[in-house]
Amino acid sequence: MIAVHAAPAGFRQFRADFRFTACLLAVLRPVQRHRALCAGGAPLAADLPAAQGAVVHAIGRALQACPQQEGGSDAGGERDFVEMLAVAWQQLLASRQGGSDEMLFLRHCRLLGEILDRAGRLADEWAGLDREQGRLVSAYARQLPALAEALGQIRGLCCGVAAAGRCSPFKRTRLFFQCSSAEALLVAANQRYRDVAPPIEALVARNAAERLVHVVRAEFLRDRVDYPVDDFYRLATEAIDTVFVWIEQVGNELMGKA
Repeated sequence: MIAVHAAPAGFRQFRADFRFTACLLAVLRPVQRHRALCAGGAPLAADLPAAQGAVVHAIGRALQACPQQEGGSDAGGERDFVEMLAVAWQQLLASRQGGSDEMLFLRHCRLLGEILDRAGRLADEWAGLDREQGRLVSAYARQLPALAEALGQIRGLCCGVAAAGRCSPFKRTRLFFQCSSAEALLVAANQRYRDVAPPIEALVARNAAERLVHVVRAEFLRDRVDYPVDDFYRLATEAIDTVFVWIEQVGNELMGKA
């Protein structure tokens, strides 16, 4: 069992910071799903209300988990950040009425990028960690969330491609880049298992991610695409979900609960 050294504010503060980071990462999942559902058009539209509700719920939980410093102050600006997320989310929903599909996709990506950056910077501030714990933090707050987002962008792009029945040269380039990025992140996240057997969560996620990338390379990097939108959405979602299970396992390990 790994014993986490407390940050300067104490172990209680570390737990509060960790819980808030976990809540931030939990916002990623429904926003990513919403992006793919929007891109997939009519075949996936029935699931949009549930996804929107899940985003609001996740943001609410993050707001409740905002850590406070002694005296009740929000020294890190976490509450302001979550409130900004809530406003940005409502603006994103409003933009669905008049904006292009491409602009809506990019709005999702920008919002997700803000969350990823904030989670990574928060984890960078955790002090008192040894080398192995530092690797866990990197996997938990940076590498694996980035992998989930690379796969999430693949899901969103391919749902749009499948709905249209064709993949433009521009989108083929983007998909090729995201597939390569996902593969590189997968290798990086597995580096710390070089001398030990990886946990089952890592093995399952690696297999699922590799299968998804294989399908994309085989079926989507062409002009005409004939792949059912709902089938791809289900395949990609299963792969992304395994990465979030892996993130949770690493978090448990970091907190000494594995």
